[in-house]
Amino acid sequence: MSRKGGTFDAQLGGVHGDTVTLLGKDAKEIKLKLADLSLADRQHLVEVGGANAAIITSGKHGLVEKEVRIDTTAFKRLDGKLTFPDGPSMGFELLETPHFLIGKAGKIRPNAVAETAERLWHGMAFEHMNFRQDWGAKRQLILLVASRDMYAGLGKWYANFLGVAGDQDGSRAITNTWSRIGSTTMALPEKMISEYKLNERALVFNVKDEAPFRKDLAPFPTHTIAGQLLGKQLGGVTSFGSEGYFAITTGHAYFKEIHLAGKTETNLLTVTGSMKDDISSKRGFEDGTSWAKTLRPLVRSGKVTVKLAPMLEWKPEDLNPERLVLIYSFAYYMESDSKRLAAFANMVRRIETSKQIPTPEEIAKIFGFDTVDALEKNWANFIKEGDFK
Repeated sequence: MSRKGGTFDAQLGGVHGDTVTLLGKDAKEIKLKLADLSLADRQHLVEVGGANAAIITSGKHGLVEKEVRIDTTAFKRLDGKLTFPDGPSMGFELLETPHFLIGKAGKIRPNAVAETAERLWHGMAFEHMNFRQDWGAKRQLILLVASRDMYAGLGKWYANFLGVAGDQDGSRAITNTWSRIGSTTMALPEKMISEYKLNERALVFNVKDEAPFRKDLAPFPTHTIAGQLLGKQLGGVTSFGSEGYFAITTGHAYFKEIHLAGKTETNLLTVTGSMKDDISSKRGFEDGTSWAKTLRPLVRSGKVTVKLAPMLEWKPEDLNPERLVLIYSFAYYMESDSKRLAAFANMVRRIETSKQIPTPEEIAKIFGFDTVDALEKNWANFIKEGDFK
């Protein structure tokens, strides 16, 4: 895979200096510069092709989601509508893309969200070695629900679906929060998964206003899809190895939103209480375009402490603006240059295979530090004196 999205299958011929020889169809030789290949390909060449490990960090760093060329002519409107058994009767009109199935109900155009999703998919495939293989031939269902009746009906269907499955807490949470949430994921019926060849969970957007969904790489859709794609790649984690999952996925979502859209418009809803009826909203600093310049003096003065272990323990209900922006700063730190991005990809791959978030000591070593304290000092310096924006 190239930075701009070109893909092809070939066998490895060999690595020579800064070029790689590939054998395409009919054993035709193709020579490419290593720096033009995706990070995932370069990691593969180190592990399988005997290439020097230095090539992992030799490629150009940057947000490939903006560079990839998306062929929107490949987007195809499907005949028929997607309906949920015993759910809303109206059904969803469908737009199919190479990796997603976009369902829409009400007055909303799906094309911008479809293109955003494909750009973010490319970003994941570019950075993570087995993302394309793990994804396979299935598509991710994204529902854009602008019809109020359809949205209310879908919420009632899903609350009942969870209740029948034995998840009473989940059912109550959906009932209590459905009208307030901007997006969520939901499990799909097996028949629908099989019929449309879908991933097991759909992403649902509550479209109260079409404006945030009209533009490619708009803040809120970018945040939501980016977080969901990383969560899917990480996979499930064990109950004793989940500490830090929230911080890593949430920080990544804010990082992609801010750096691809230029600002953040996303708040987090927390749901607590025995009846799942205590609902509150969490957000960063008031001005969503100035998080860095607000956090920087707080770190310099010691009012905000840069510590990894406590941050990994935070849950949504523990957040205040300073903590949320610190989570964002760590994601930014991890993905801020070629070397750190390679370490981040290594950490993601480790979580996927071990089903556990690494301990702070292990994370420090993944990023090339002997101690957590050394990592924290480097992270703090990145906030205070580095390229943190």
